[in-house]
Parts: sequence; C-alpha cells; structure tokens
Amino acid sequence: MKLYESNNWEVVFCDWCQDFPGNCIVSSNKETLSDLTDEDWIELGKLEKELERVSKKVFDSTMYNFACLMNDAYKNKTKPHVHFHFIPRYDGERLIVNKKYKDRHFGFNMWKWALSKFKSQKDIFTKEEKNKMFELMKNEWKYKG
Repeated sequence: MKLYESNNWEVVFCDWCQDFPGNCIVSSNKETLSDLTDEDWIELGKLEKELERVSKKVFDSTMYNFACLMNDAYKNKTKPHVHFHFIPRYDGERLIVNKKYKDRHFGFNMWKWALSKFKSQKDIFTKEEKNKMFELMKNEWKYKG
C-alpha cells in the first residue's frame, strides 16, 4: 500500500505486518548504499522526517527505529536493493483504530524476539483495521517531493 513514490524512493505501508503500528518500508531501486546520490540521501532524510511526523500525529508514537540490513538478498541469492525499515515504537498502551495496543518490548531492539513465537510482538490488527491505519496515514501525508 503506497504512501509515496518519486523517481528515487517509494514508501510502502506494510499491510502484511503491523506489529508496530505505522510500520513502513522506504525503498530505492539502487543496489547498494554507495549507489545513492546526494539527492537520494537528502530526499531520504525528508521522507524519514515526514514518517516520524505522520506516525506521531496519527498514532502518538514515542520514538522510531530506522534500519537498513540487506542481509536477506545475499542469503537468498536475489538482487539486492536499498531499503529501510521504519518502525514506530510506543512507550505505553495506545488506542489505535479502537483497539488497545502495547509495544511489549519498548526500549529494546525491535527484532530481538522476532523469532520467538512466545516473546515476539504480535500483529493484532485485522485487514480492515490495517486499511484504516493506511488511510489515516495517507490522509495526513503532506510531503510532495
């Protein structure tokens, strides 16, 4: 579900996984970080700033994790592309699309418990709720590039 697209970047709302409400991927068609131009880096900064603003306004997020790993492309022998994970974090219980949400591991690495079916953060939102979350973010999005 696309929030934004330019010649350099695409911002996608992760409708397949909202274990952290507002979770998005910012991706480029460039293969490595060193392929990014100065203009790419400037726009990336503006997109990250807009994601923080939107997430704070719509979901009352506390802080943000912004990660670029690229491990899977090499592990899976697929063509890599630069992409960043934008993960809002929450320091207490929130009411998001009329559902109580709690970031179980606030203050810790968001993927520390990802592989544990008992300790991992759960995606509690239905498809309809995720669609509503996307619409809230899309309606608040102001950056035009």
